[in-house]
Amino acid sequence: MLDQAAEICRRLDAGQRVAAATLVRVEGSAPRGVGASFVVGSDGTVAGSVSGGCVEADLVERCRSVLDGGQAHVTSYGIDDDLGEPGLMCGGTITVLVHEVSALPAGALHQVRRAAEGLDACVVLDADGGAWATEAACPEPADDGRAATAEPLVTLRTPAAHPLLVVGAGEHAVALTHLAAACGYAVTVLDQRPLFATKERFPDAYAVVRDWPDRWLAAHPLTAAHAVVVLTHDQRVDVPTLVTALASPARYVGAMGSRTTHDRRVEALRAAGVSGAALTRLRSPIGLDLGGSTPAETALSILAELVTTRHGATARPLSTTTGPLHGR
Repeated sequence: MLDQAAEICRRLDAGQRVAAATLVRVEGSAPRGVGASFVVGSDGTVAGSVSGGCVEADLVERCRSVLDGGQAHVTSYGIDDDLGEPGLMCGGTITVLVHEVSALPAGALHQVRRAAEGLDACVVLDADGGAWATEAACPEPADDGRAATAEPLVTLRTPAAHPLLVVGAGEHAVALTHLAAACGYAVTVLDQRPLFATKERFPDAYAVVRDWPDRWLAAHPLTAAHAVVVLTHDQRVDVPTLVTALASPARYVGAMGSRTTHDRRVEALRAAGVSGAALTRLRSPIGLDLGGSTPAETALSILAELVTTRHGATARPLSTTTGPLHGR
């Protein structure tokens, strides 16, 4: 449910009622993990997924039934071996709680709004569709933000969104901000130019800041959760920003530019006192080799490296690997 918090809040703010189908148990292979959800608004619009498309048509009807006055209920789906019955093609079994989100108590809805704002949130659901949120009921979050189950309750917890600082507000930044926000990053765009650093250009950004990056960073220290992407192509901005970022505990620091630009930038960073050990942390040229060069393709390349680094993954084609997908 919390994974669709923004979609839920958008519908609630429009005066709609909302039902959700939340994945509460997975046995064997399944496309989604516990906590994934599918929501249906009273206007008939849908968002999210619990199975990658195998059972969502059935869940639409179940959610509509709940909105029409039906009871919250738990249902399970297994392998599709009965003609006409919804089921999974991957061989696993999933258990789903179908309930009305808009009928939840204020405390639980407050947690949904926290999740929509990119803050850490926790909701405990029961099998009757009730929910509450207390610190005592919610365990510490897992690193990957997945839900944890404890019979007979389902505890959904999501960590705060991953903070991403994008320095430079050009077209590459516009594309990266849009993609990164969709992947759970809270993006702060930082640029000293008023013409470029506007909320209108970056509607998906968590914040748009008009300031010199080194000055802003002096007042807003980076943490180990941060990723920093420098897209400015201006050594007056690049070098002082990277000096600060490379001295911080930020988990990822990257800068866009050609290999020639990178070499010149490294010389300037050395002259500014950055050590060789710190320079090994700099991802530049930034991104994975996807072969594209447009702003959107470059943004995808950068985001692919960010996600790979965050999960400690290999970026290899899944067709060349073995074992469970996505750690399940």
